[in-house]
Amino acid sequence: MGAVWVPPEEAPPIPWPIIATSLRDANRSASPHQLSPWTPECTRRAAVAVLLWGDEDGARRVVLIQRGHTAPQHAGELAFPGGMVEAGDRDLPATARRELAEELGVTGDLWELGCFPDGVAKARIRFTPVFFRWEAPKPHFKLGTEIHEALTLPLVALRVAPWQRETLEHQGLRLQTWRLELPRFPLWGATALVLKAWLDLLGAHPSFSGAPENT
Repeated sequence: MGAVWVPPEEAPPIPWPIIATSLRDANRSASPHQLSPWTPECTRRAAVAVLLWGDEDGARRVVLIQRGHTAPQHAGELAFPGGMVEAGDRDLPATARRELAEELGVTGDLWELGCFPDGVAKARIRFTPVFFRWEAPKPHFKLGTEIHEALTLPLVALRVAPWQRETLEHQGLRLQTWRLELPRFPLWGATALVLKAWLDLLGAHPSFSGAPENT
């Protein structure tokens, strides 16, 4: 287990144009539609919402959920809000919006920013991260029945948090990912993989004001 990271309260803004550039850069990569080398076993698709809370100056915090300990998938784990595509969903962003409403009660003050390359969760389900800009006056949530709690983490500080490399194994396949020890539970798995990959792209922007990455 690595050092426990206590998130600071201060959350300086990251300008929205820098975030938009990071998402464009992600989709210019050699594998713009694949973040994980695992092969999905389920033909159904899923989407997660990467909800960035901030104001006109920029994004300040990212929103995560802790799933309830009786949830059917990823019980007790930190994750992005999200779930499987349903028949009435127009597209993957619509799935992410629906899940935001069901799991956090977030429906307004949202702008869709774009999608990140797909990941594959340890349940071998392919999911698409959809980024949203959220400018509510302050984060406020109405938790769904399968959600234990919601938390927000400061984006600039996350760039220099003590991330540790981790190897996950599933059905004989290995995946190099990341882990961050928080005071009460770790951030790991596919959620950590997506978040760290995006933070690395973000930090590569010449105008980014965060400190260099800790390794």
